[in-house]
Amino acid sequence: MEEDRFKTQGPQVKNPSDIADTIVAVATPLGESAIGVVRLSGPQAVSIVERLVGKSLFRHESSKILLYRIPHQDGILDEALISVFRAPGSYTGEEMVEISSHGSVFVMRKIVEKVVESGARVAGPGEFTLRAFLNGKMDLVQAEAVCRLIRTRTEQSHRLASRQMEGALSKTVGTLREKLLELAAHAEACLDHPEEDIPPLKPGEFLRELDGMGRCLTELKESFRFGRLLQEGVCLAIVGSPNVGKSSLLNAILRKDRAIVSEMPGTTRDTLEEWADLDGLAAWFVDTAGLRQHVLDPVEEMGMVRTRQAMEKADVILWVIDGSRPLRREDVYVHSEIRGRKALAVLNKLDAGVHPASWDGFQMERVSVSAKTGEGMAELFAKVKDLLSLPEDSPAPVYLTEVRHRQVVERTLGRLEEAGQMIRRDGTAAYDVAAVCLREGLGILGEMTGEVTSEDVLERVFSRFCVGK
Repeated sequence: MEEDRFKTQGPQVKNPSDIADTIVAVATPLGESAIGVVRLSGPQAVSIVERLVGKSLFRHESSKILLYRIPHQDGILDEALISVFRAPGSYTGEEMVEISSHGSVFVMRKIVEKVVESGARVAGPGEFTLRAFLNGKMDLVQAEAVCRLIRTRTEQSHRLASRQMEGALSKTVGTLREKLLELAAHAEACLDHPEEDIPPLKPGEFLRELDGMGRCLTELKESFRFGRLLQEGVCLAIVGSPNVGKSSLLNAILRKDRAIVSEMPGTTRDTLEEWADLDGLAAWFVDTAGLRQHVLDPVEEMGMVRTRQAMEKADVILWVIDGSRPLRREDVYVHSEIRGRKALAVLNKLDAGVHPASWDGFQMERVSVSAKTGEGMAELFAKVKDLLSLPEDSPAPVYLTEVRHRQVVERTLGRLEEAGQMIRRDGTAAYDVAAVCLREGLGILGEMTGEVTSEDVLERVFSRFCVGK
């Protein structure tokens, strides 16, 4: 079928010198919009678009935007603004052209079809950014940050992705690699050239340098939890016995009627997920079926199973209680289910008054709110952030955000710890083996930014990108 011609495969990993083809993709979401952008990159990008419009594209200009008509059969397909970005100053480091036409699905597909007929290939996910990486326009951490930036939902996640894209993490890793290289080289020089006037490296000095680098790497590893929370958001499960206002609380947080609310208990039979901006932090709220001990309805039982699954995945559980009445047996049962988990007791129905026996002295954080009026919501959000123990923001914090990053740091730490153990045991006699460990650690750390990498890693990284980026 014709549609198969536009199906994309994974990015084709190549060396920069081997890239001889030109790729094309729609860089904006397909659908009705004022403008749609088709992007080309590669050695034939300019000549292919010249054949498309039947005119020369200002070959001696470094960059320019002009209006062209795109012919189609006996008439005009569209009028489009065409932008040319010359190598090596473009995003990919190659010749690039962007065609900005009206955002018609038909027009977008027709332009891609004509470009493919002229010799281009449909790009795979992330292939433009892959070429930017291969051509030295950015390192691998910065390329991953581009993907993260596209997916940001809140100010904090945007700030973190922007800092990584600017090279904050790359600079930290680069400094550590320089220190590793210097220490390894010093140890090797002491062994290989004893006749040279090289300052001796005492075991104590060696270990102090190792410990300093180890502390930096350990801080990076421990930053992963916060980096993931800030970048991907937190999961908050809204849990409680039936008819305490769980769905009403979700609607109040979202400021819209997303969940069905009824006076009848047991309205919610399945989980319902929605995200919200929690004062700059992305948060996924999961409304769940009510928990109670004795259930005869098999559908309600299935709902409770999904509630427990949501609790397992949640970073924080919001335990909703009807604060206008005393605690009931069902509330005590719910407390037994969440015991030992990170949870916040939410005493709902503040607008109906607070019953003096609505709280039985359980040892956990609590907050009073009204899902009906919205009272107490700001305090609820603040309590959640306190429970997560998020660090105070600073001008340029460095966090790990990818599982790949954490694994690289852990493996590097392992080599440094091995080198330290050998020096503590054998002193200077272990310098040769310790230097090998440091060199191996240097290579592992180079995987972070892509100075040392494999095609499998690149394909795994760039396959997560959207097509056209």
